[in-house]
Amino acid sequence: MRGGRVTTKRLSVKTWVNHLFASGDLESQTKMKHARNLGQMIHQEHQARYGPTDKREVAVEARFSHDGHDLHITGRIDGVLIRDDLTVLEEIKSTETDLSLVHADTFPAHMMQLKFYAYLYGLMHDVKSIRCQLTYIHTESRAVKIFTKQFRMGALKPQVEAALSRYLDWIDRYERHQREKTRTLEGLTFPFPAFREGQYHFMAAVYQTLIQKTYVYATAPTGIGKTIGALFSGLKTLHDHQEKLFYLTAKNAGKTIALDMVNRLKAHGLKIKAITLNSKENMCLQDEVDCDPDICPYAKGFYNRLREALEDIFVHDDVYAADLIKQYGTYHTICPHEFALEIALYADIVICDYNYVFDPRIRLIRFFEEGDYAPKLLVDEAHNLIDRSRSMYSARLDVASLETLAKTCEIGRVKRLARSFEQLANAILERIAHHQVDKTHYHVEAQCDQALLEHVHQTMNRCEQWLQDHKKHALRKPIREGYFLLVQFVRISEYYSEAFRFVLTTADDGGDPAVEIVCLDASQPLTDTLEQTKGGAVFFSATLKPVTYFADLITSGKGQHFEVPSPFKPQNLGLFVDATTSTKYRDRPRSVTRIVDTLYAMLEAKVGNYIVFFPSYAYMEMVRDVFDDTGYDVVVQRRTMTLFDRETFIEAFKTRGVRSKLMFSVLGGSFSEGVDYVGDMLSGVLVVGVALPAFTKQTALLRDYFDSRGMNGYDYAYTFPGMNKVIQAVGRVIRTVSDKGVAILLDTRYETDTYRSLMPLHWQPRFIRATDYMVDELKAFWADVEES
Repeated sequence: MRGGRVTTKRLSVKTWVNHLFASGDLESQTKMKHARNLGQMIHQEHQARYGPTDKREVAVEARFSHDGHDLHITGRIDGVLIRDDLTVLEEIKSTETDLSLVHADTFPAHMMQLKFYAYLYGLMHDVKSIRCQLTYIHTESRAVKIFTKQFRMGALKPQVEAALSRYLDWIDRYERHQREKTRTLEGLTFPFPAFREGQYHFMAAVYQTLIQKTYVYATAPTGIGKTIGALFSGLKTLHDHQEKLFYLTAKNAGKTIALDMVNRLKAHGLKIKAITLNSKENMCLQDEVDCDPDICPYAKGFYNRLREALEDIFVHDDVYAADLIKQYGTYHTICPHEFALEIALYADIVICDYNYVFDPRIRLIRFFEEGDYAPKLLVDEAHNLIDRSRSMYSARLDVASLETLAKTCEIGRVKRLARSFEQLANAILERIAHHQVDKTHYHVEAQCDQALLEHVHQTMNRCEQWLQDHKKHALRKPIREGYFLLVQFVRISEYYSEAFRFVLTTADDGGDPAVEIVCLDASQPLTDTLEQTKGGAVFFSATLKPVTYFADLITSGKGQHFEVPSPFKPQNLGLFVDATTSTKYRDRPRSVTRIVDTLYAMLEAKVGNYIVFFPSYAYMEMVRDVFDDTGYDVVVQRRTMTLFDRETFIEAFKTRGVRSKLMFSVLGGSFSEGVDYVGDMLSGVLVVGVALPAFTKQTALLRDYFDSRGMNGYDYAYTFPGMNKVIQAVGRVIRTVSDKGVAILLDTRYETDTYRSLMPLHWQPRFIRATDYMVDELKAFWADVEES
């Protein structure tokens, strides 16, 4: 008896066996999903040939005591057959392995699963001996190989009990942590001396939403402590191991902040297991990402070493960041990325990108489709989710890439694939020619082109077979990359609906001829995923206006709205609006002088650090070219910047000198969202324009789509996304109750009713007509706030 307590545990044979006896190599998620689907089909084909007295999918269960635990063990036998008046239990397995290489003990988990089913069946029917067969079916040839065994209950009992003891050791360790988590959560107090104004009401909304397992859109200003508030309240709603708290972010900076808050809670006494998930590329220990077990030693035999690695990290550590997981991966020789996904099953908090929940190509199926868990979602910076979700459900194949692959294969004498890539490229070009796409640059169809899709399927299958047969070939990398492009296209096509468009294009912002599946509205697949979570979701941001726009495009109109009033003194933000100058595309050359004059006014009113945000790089460069930076320190955001470059930029703003600093930047980028310019690090911003998305094929399709659904297509495609970027940029200025700063909005459209209605309630805009007045107003603002 363990600890003198008798507990009742419900155990699944499959889960128990997989934990103890799983073996073999790591396969790609695409291949695993394909194998699952194919395996189900093969099972059904085989079971369809059963006789009239045979039974399929027979439930078995038993209750008994072992090592101080009352156990309820369940399972489901593939087949109970009658052969020559004998009962035979059958377990069916599909495999790609050559059957001549498969023996009864090749896959230990398979035989052990059959033994445990036999033991449960024997207990249920009070028999002493049971005939069993393990049936392997080759996935391609459908050839069958059967291993028949006669098991005696007396011999099975010690094997089952020994395995149970090993598994219960692991379960006891996990449950001890769960008890510690529950105990410390009950006594956990907020890890800061006091709540910020509005923070408690935000936390109450998070708690109620997750307890009731519903959805809420929480609009809360920057700086009230949303991250710690959401985590604290979310954790308080966890009642059992099935409930996991997922903290979703759009950017790496968000993950770092969330992990810092988890560590603060731990330092405050909380016993918790938390993990951050990162991309495969970021976690890979090899020089090049190739997960084929014949190429990667960390994929080869992954499952042979997984159990030991899991128990090792679970016992010795609690917070699993990327570097730590890599250390364990190196020590145990297992893939850190896949290891992290396995650890997540036993973590209480999972901090990750939106993709791990919503992207159909990498979604964590084990949490959202298999029904064993009830994740609760905290979606940070939720204003990003609409655009991100559209990209998740869109795919593109461009002719140039296919032609390059064809030429590469031809040179490398991979002639069959060369023909396949060339024929697929030609098929796309033929359709472009047929629809005379060159006249309009693109052609749109409501229905998916099934014939072309079948062509993509065939090329994908040929690539897959070639990759299986050529592990060391010089062309493996480019062919593998081409294969994944095809896989993504096929995968996205499975979600095609009236919210998608099939597009042929000859020129897309200077691009190549291509075929695209364009998602215009991902609300249905997002809603389907949310319904699978079963734990509720909180979408929070400083910019969720109008909330109906976000609810329509994320949860199909479902969900409540909660708004936290700004705790900051409105007079600490000097919000000035110059509505005399048009920044529309045709007027931009004429606006340059006014923008430059406004910049001088802002910089001269008070020495400080300032950012000017533009709707595009071209516009930014137009103004930068005529701006005289004499007397100022000027930095300019480049079109391509590394993480190190961005951090260097931020570092430049951490100090204040005797001269004003000015950053030229672009709206919606790394410096206008998700960055804390702490204290007096940022004195003000100038926002040029209303941040409308570019007028492209994509936005034209969006406008037409929403118009066709009775919505205001222009607002949904342009106005609302743009204004949310503006609000984000202005939100960089005031981060705490002591911050003071200015924000200038420059565009005629800010004076319209539409834009005024989208301004946050705490904004108090002052409309300025002349640059001279702007200087006076700015100086007056600074004089007032510095006296207060």
